[in-house]
Amino acid sequence: MNSRRIKKGLVFFCIITLVSLTVLFVLTRSQGLLVAFSNYDLRYLSVTFILLLVDVALGSYRNHVFMKKLDGSVDFMTSLRANLANTFVGAVTPSQGGGGPAQFYVYHRKGASIGQAVFVAAFNYLSTLIVFISGAVLALLLLSDRFQGRFDGLILLCFIVFSTEFALLTLALSRPSLFIRLLGGITTRLLRKSPGLGRRMARLTDRISMEIGAFRDSSRDFFSRNILMIPLSLFLTLVLYLNKYVIAYTVLLGMGIQSDFMTVIAIQAILMCIIYFSPSPGGSGIAEFSTAALMSTLIPESRLGIFSLLQRSFLLYLPMLMGAFVIFHELRVLASGIGTDRQIGDPAVGSPV
Repeated sequence: MNSRRIKKGLVFFCIITLVSLTVLFVLTRSQGLLVAFSNYDLRYLSVTFILLLVDVALGSYRNHVFMKKLDGSVDFMTSLRANLANTFVGAVTPSQGGGGPAQFYVYHRKGASIGQAVFVAAFNYLSTLIVFISGAVLALLLLSDRFQGRFDGLILLCFIVFSTEFALLTLALSRPSLFIRLLGGITTRLLRKSPGLGRRMARLTDRISMEIGAFRDSSRDFFSRNILMIPLSLFLTLVLYLNKYVIAYTVLLGMGIQSDFMTVIAIQAILMCIIYFSPSPGGSGIAEFSTAALMSTLIPESRLGIFSLLQRSFLLYLPMLMGAFVIFHELRVLASGIGTDRQIGDPAVGSPV
């Protein structure tokens, strides 16, 4: 929760986004914003706003059902604030790396332990990986004829990245000793070739070794008493991302563009995979141009810029704006040193359950 770093990231995000959209509008000779919005069907605009609210609420509820099992004192508004904080800070940090810690901080300040917050995020992330991997495979099968193999390499890369992450996370939770030996082998090689990087990896391995065994035992104990949480997490994750994909379809309808529903959904599944591991803050730049490239088979060139702007607004820019209010409030509280229910460093940062 570094105020200067967050503000710097926000500036970078805004610059990259504005430059990308400007270039996209110029390259595609997009129609003017006023013309586009004056012709937009307001009925679909209201539907899209409802889907946006569902997206925010469902993303928060997906965390809340787990957190409520771990700590009954955590209310839904805390989960809502934590989810919005995750969205905003994730969007202004490289590879969305700051989103998780921001979510942990909000939960922790309201009384939950860091261990509990990490547990909730880790398991929901596993569900997300399963949904992404399945979506990438289905999208590849559905779109192979339309794109004639042009994006097969990109889809395969997404599949490999998410499959690797899923395998490593599953290994860490199910076979921690084997996972630690794997990290130890990587550390040994790094120490030979790059001592500085190897020493940092060694410190990370030591930290993981201390935490991962207890984390696994706590997870097993939790799911032995709450086995239905596994399918519930998968179901909520699937509905959450389907809702995100449907937002793109309603934007198209609002623009007066009729397209095959399943094709739009499949393209959104690929786009989400690309954006999720993009190194730029919030996927800025990469998201706008990837959207234009993939949607160019469905949308006239002159309207690609408008679609990209609208889709990103509902999926990211507006949730980011809501998250900004949460984060800057938290930063003011942190700076004042008052109003914290639990200080960072409290012993409650241990076991998740």
